[in-house]
Amino acid sequence: MVMAGALERAAASGQPRFTVKGGIALELRLRNRARATKDIDVVLQHADADLARTLEGALGGEAYQGFTFRRKGEPLLLDNGAVNLELAVSYLGGAWTTIAVDIARAEPGEAEIEWLPAIPLTDAFGITGPVDLPCLPLRLHIAQKLHGMTLPPRAGKRNERFRDLIDLLLMEELVTDYRGLREACEAVFASRGTHVWPPPLAVPSYWIEPFARLAGDLDLPVADAETGMTRVRAFVERIVNA
Repeated sequence: MVMAGALERAAASGQPRFTVKGGIALELRLRNRARATKDIDVVLQHADADLARTLEGALGGEAYQGFTFRRKGEPLLLDNGAVNLELAVSYLGGAWTTIAVDIARAEPGEAEIEWLPAIPLTDAFGITGPVDLPCLPLRLHIAQKLHGMTLPPRAGKRNERFRDLIDLLLMEELVTDYRGLREACEAVFASRGTHVWPPPLAVPSYWIEPFARLAGDLDLPVADAETGMTRVRAFVERIVNA
């Protein structure tokens, strides 16, 4: 919350905006029902600015509620064109923690944002954090989850994104605009151009055990991956028919 608040402070001063996506955006929507995440995914709303340097510039000014940020090591370029950074976080000058950040450039349609209430920090930590944060709209979040979950792996690799199946089961109940969701899915799959919409929906055998463990940790009503995928197939059918 503190890092996202510092980024939004920089945007308010005229620097490029970063939009929150991924697991943190899911936590903002679902609070304690979402799975915990150890990193933060953000999208840079700028066509050509350097991803890592722009993030460092946004975080490099005055301390935010006593917190400062410093890059550790060199940026790591990921297969999808995003950049991974490790940031050392200090509080009132003392080392506090390290966080990982994945930075991507905005894709078509990602210029639109949805404001979500931030997780309040005052009662738990005695500091003032952000009130609202700019996030990827729900329909795009779901469309990208469906794309990532069904992405055909490269030769010699596996698609390990069983967590997306759990996320989709949680996000399904939030949908009110199926027509807008269908348009978002069509746009994401068309722009990325990796596989067709609607995608094949199958459960790899290596998803079964980790899915069951995480579903148990989250007390999901769906205990196994096959049952979960059956629900997602019905979800996708509703999207397609909207």
